[in-house]
Amino acid sequence: MSTSFHRHPRFAELRDEFRAHSEWFTPWTGTFFRFQTVDFPTAKDVLSGDGARTHGGRWNPPGIATLYGSTTDTTALEESKANDRYYGVETRSPRLVVAIEARLTRVLDLTNSDLRRELDVTLTELAAEDWRKLLAAGKESFTQALGRAVAAAGGSGLIARSATVRRGDNVVVFPGACRGDRLAVVEADKLEKLGVRMKA
Repeated sequence: MSTSFHRHPRFAELRDEFRAHSEWFTPWTGTFFRFQTVDFPTAKDVLSGDGARTHGGRWNPPGIATLYGSTTDTTALEESKANDRYYGVETRSPRLVVAIEARLTRVLDLTNSDLRRELDVTLTELAAEDWRKLLAAGKESFTQALGRAVAAAGGSGLIARSATVRRGDNVVVFPGACRGDRLAVVEADKLEKLGVRMKA
């Protein structure tokens, strides 16, 4: 992360809260989906989180590998189009929908209203922040600081409501954060074959 990047002032407070309240983290097992371009199609690419590490996202500043997905494929599609709508462009390049089976050991579930009350945040506040504008200005958003604090406290990731789809849920994973976490791309062998064909 650039030295000129202004970190959010609540990061240390959030990190210390998460470290002090291990009960806020719970296991999560399920399947989530993501749409992505075909430029990096292999399972290793899909699970790396490198795109978000390079560019940042709603729940991570640049520099932290982060894997984004949604609990339904329809929400994942709308999430993939949200960036286009924000910048007023239309991506026409081919995209893949990929299903990922996950077994995560320490997840912060922000869809839990009791937990949000503990953190003194609301769904509206979490969705309203223009993190892209802040990022362009070299500032860390609150949601990015919250995600960074989860990672710093040894969390696998978090579950959050989609800011794009009403009642849609997103899954945010920090790959390799917890030794017991397991991530597997469904029918990964087909993606490997696609990767080989594209390199040929």
